[in-house]
Amino acid sequence: MRGPVTALLLLALHGATAQAPAVRALLDSGTVRIGEQVVLDLEVFYRTGAPEVAWPTIGDTLTRQVEVVRDSGVDTAGADPADPTLLVQRRHLTLTAWDSGYWAIPPFRFRIGADTLETAPLLLEVRTVAVDTTQAFRDIKDIYETRPSLLDWLEEHWPWLVGLWAAFGLIGGGAALVQRLRRKRVQDEAPPPPLPLHEAMLARLDQLERQRLWQQGEVKAHHIALTDILRGYVEARLEVPAMERTTDELVQALRVTALPAAQREQLASLLHLADLVKFAKLNPAPAENEATIPGARRFILDSAAALVPTPVGTHEEAR
Repeated sequence: MRGPVTALLLLALHGATAQAPAVRALLDSGTVRIGEQVVLDLEVFYRTGAPEVAWPTIGDTLTRQVEVVRDSGVDTAGADPADPTLLVQRRHLTLTAWDSGYWAIPPFRFRIGADTLETAPLLLEVRTVAVDTTQAFRDIKDIYETRPSLLDWLEEHWPWLVGLWAAFGLIGGGAALVQRLRRKRVQDEAPPPPLPLHEAMLARLDQLERQRLWQQGEVKAHHIALTDILRGYVEARLEVPAMERTTDELVQALRVTALPAAQREQLASLLHLADLVKFAKLNPAPAENEATIPGARRFILDSAAALVPTPVGTHEEAR
């Protein structure tokens, strides 16, 4: 019987789709037992360019006896690969019933533009569960309490144990990471070893050269900064007060130090030129200004080579 029935259904479908628009409702089984589920397929066939399809409202029940368990929603697809203009909208309803009997599923009404189409009514048979009356009925047994074993307890609580173990691992790992970062921060925050005095002063000269003060017209500011560096170096290297003395007083005081005469003359030349700029408002030629920083470098390097190195303390080079 399956072959002829299938052929008839295919012929009916072909006839319906050929005359689209058309609608159809089909149960995957006409007989179920109480509580079992059955699928109702709803289909609407139409062609491209047709008006919008208006579906009927479907709630939680189709009738008082037939309930809707699940609604797949409407899905649109091509109905026939050989006919690209033919479309179909499908919707699958999962139904169930809790009372035995023959229950009618009423027609579903659709609107396609000005047309109203209805599906054919369906009949669902709901049967009771067969009971073997030849066997004696037995009372429901009382609840039997069992003593849980350690294995049962572990099987029931293993997620908590794994979570606790993971939490301890995270806490331990986090503490180790914090400690490592703290040690690294202490190492990073440790001050670098101080530079030798002559290197610190050379660095200040490099910074002054990058400022390009005299090239921007600030000739006096250039010479003031240069003499501050030189006087600070002399005061720290030779322990001779140099910041508040005049150039002549400083040169005279340096005669009784270990500073060689050649370096005293280098220093005096640089300081006298700066005094003329600061007090006599002299405007040196660009070549003279250009030579001041190389001259200061040469003085510091020559004196550092001639004098015994002195550790950097809390002297003016830190300014």
